[in-house]
Amino acid sequence: MRILTAVSILALAFASQAAQAQAPSARETAPQARAEKAISPEESAARIDAIRQKAEALERSRDEKLKRTTKSICIGC
Repeated sequence: MRILTAVSILALAFASQAAQAQAPSARETAPQARAEKAISPEESAARIDAIRQKAEALERSRDEKLKRTTKSICIGC
């Protein structure tokens, strides 16, 4: 029983390695990282501002939802 278990574990280990292996031609033609263009400071500031506004709006909506939920539950101490 132990021998059968050991053999099956080894077979699975070798099979998984063969499944993950790539052919040399596949590794050579792997997609290269694309070169991103430089972002100007104005564009960067605009993106940061948009992200900040989106995060603040999300926080306001979560706060409002929390207030509505706790208002119906809490009656004060």
